[in-house]
Amino acid sequence: MAETEIKKQDFAQTLARGLACLEVLADSPGPASVSEVATAMDVHRASARRILLTLVNLGYVREERGLFAAAPKVLALGRGLLGKTSVWTAVTPEVVAIADRFNEPCSISVLDGLEILFVCRDATRRIYTSRLGVGDRLPAHCSASGKMLLALLSDADLSARLDGVRLKPQGPSSVTDPVTLKGMLAQIRVDGFAMAIDEMEDGTLSIAVPLQERHGRAIAAMSLASHRSRMSPERLRNDVLPILREAADRVQDTLRDFQDRNWTVV
Repeated sequence: MAETEIKKQDFAQTLARGLACLEVLADSPGPASVSEVATAMDVHRASARRILLTLVNLGYVREERGLFAAAPKVLALGRGLLGKTSVWTAVTPEVVAIADRFNEPCSISVLDGLEILFVCRDATRRIYTSRLGVGDRLPAHCSASGKMLLALLSDADLSARLDGVRLKPQGPSSVTDPVTLKGMLAQIRVDGFAMAIDEMEDGTLSIAVPLQERHGRAIAAMSLASHRSRMSPERLRNDVLPILREAADRVQDTLRDFQDRNWTVV
């Protein structure tokens, strides 16, 4: 409903400005400064700063060195739409093809704090106790996709996220000590892929590779999960990984095409 269609006293200007701010960030070709957001919104710089800091506090915007950009949590606002129209819809055939090839669940996830958020997933198969779909979350520290994305953060960003946080075990091999986890992530950064074995639940295993946008920033991870009763870690590494990497390359091409068209890629 437009502002002109409701009574003035019923119009929540603060909410409108918050949404307008998210729209500005969505249309921006890259992270924006407070001044750039203020100009685009036609508001005072102080007002834009308050709105941005509020959205950062709520998790919908991320800030780095004075520049602001939409955070993955924004996707949760349109959870029901993620499976209908987005860049992730465009790459769904790649996810389904990998899932069909190995008869195991395949997913694309983004990092949100210390969790991963599924933005594309073949929902016809499952290995976990509960069925997971688009919009669902898992702890990043014990999932292959989460560890892959954590590994590609800057040291400062990673330390800030882990500072004072108590990581909870999920499976028998979950790594909850931050120092040990950082050591694992350093090796994952070198290897270019991540695995999680018995870390989410007993018997589960998964492998993930990064998805990078045009400028090399990892914005998501593509993974395949299975169970020890059906697949060994060796097969996951030797047989699945090369195929997963090839699919990830094709997905990256689509992501970069979206970027070239100035469409939003979170």
